[in-house]
Amino acid sequence: MRTPRLSGQLCKQLPAQQAKKYGLIGKLIQHLPLIHRSQPEALNVTFAFQHFKHATSGFSKSVTGNVFRFIPLLCSLLFSGCGLLTKASERQPVTFSELEGWSQQQAIAVRPALLNSCQHLNRSVLTDNSPWGNYQQWQLLCKELMQTPDRQLKTFFEQNFTPVQLSPQKQGLFTAYYSPVIPGSLKPSEDYPIPLLKLPHDLVKVRLADFGLSGPGLVGRVEKGFLKPYGSRAEINQQTAKASDVLLWLSSPVDKFFLQIQGSGNVELPDGNIIHVGYAGNNGHNYVAIGRILKQQGELEEVSMQTIQSWLENHPDQREWLLNQNPRYIFFSFSEEGAITAQGVPAAPKRTLAVDPSYIPLGLPVWLDTRLTATGEKFQQLMVAQDTGSAIKGPVRGDIYMGAGNDAALIAGPQQEPGKLYVLIPR
Repeated sequence: MRTPRLSGQLCKQLPAQQAKKYGLIGKLIQHLPLIHRSQPEALNVTFAFQHFKHATSGFSKSVTGNVFRFIPLLCSLLFSGCGLLTKASERQPVTFSELEGWSQQQAIAVRPALLNSCQHLNRSVLTDNSPWGNYQQWQLLCKELMQTPDRQLKTFFEQNFTPVQLSPQKQGLFTAYYSPVIPGSLKPSEDYPIPLLKLPHDLVKVRLADFGLSGPGLVGRVEKGFLKPYGSRAEINQQTAKASDVLLWLSSPVDKFFLQIQGSGNVELPDGNIIHVGYAGNNGHNYVAIGRILKQQGELEEVSMQTIQSWLENHPDQREWLLNQNPRYIFFSFSEEGAITAQGVPAAPKRTLAVDPSYIPLGLPVWLDTRLTATGEKFQQLMVAQDTGSAIKGPVRGDIYMGAGNDAALIAGPQQEPGKLYVLIPR
């Protein structure tokens, strides 16, 4: 029998009612954060066992003896970390001198993006026990960052932070995204027949925490009193869109698809005006990479946005089938600014990085060391973890925001490189 793995949220904090529900193993889980805090560099099995005995002291001997059948689950929680990087080998402190490319200009260039993130730091994540520094520390550092002259910024980072490499043994993967500029209209016509949809009124989101459960939540619609999964891309596209559900009208289904992949963008109206649109929600289905499908079928050797677009242009009879292989559907709303990140701040070209927030809290400065696929040149930048993505999973996985327009698309489209990722943690 495969050992079940509890979600990161349950591992981080198990509510009292959940601890009661899970009984003894729940109480053990509640002790895990203490074990992690006491041994941040390496898990100490003896220490863990002492807390195990303390946790079980209030239970009968028969129950305590029976708990050994939960040891595989306990070990899974301890050594997987539930998304936390708890082993010394998974978090390796380095010095700034070891960051190739680190300079005064890097410190100056990242300040605007980092100050934006300072206003949106998550107090519930940056707790007193957080390995990333607590909320009060960050507030003091943000205030000092605002007041520090440009000439002293490099010293500010070196004196206040330690770069910590995540999972040094892993190769990592770094892709890129951008904000497209595509033609569109406020009204439908022969030139603009493709609807860009708003968030539907019948879409229901469920927070599992409201029901004492853990997990990412559910998305669906209510039918005859029951919550059902929301329609897939194919099902939504088969329906005739109501005018009240349409935000804008586009000229191409391929433009619409890649706008949904990017999550935000710009629509150029016939009169030349530009309207910004941003992510409003999704249909709850998992993301499927259509480029991977084409590669698996031998249709493409190199996968990039450009090669996928070229394939779609050359195979119009298979276009609908291929696009529908990705059942995830993104809905949009108007945005006063350009690309807005998951943290709620504007995306900064080549300074915003999308990460997996179960490993890296949003708003933290990160150092990325990789290459640009399009040019082959090194990409070594001080950035800010500000965004997320359905395909961005794991501690050494990132998506670089390259900016808006065709030039950014040419750099972002082919990007797919290994690399190293460091988080700057307060001393």
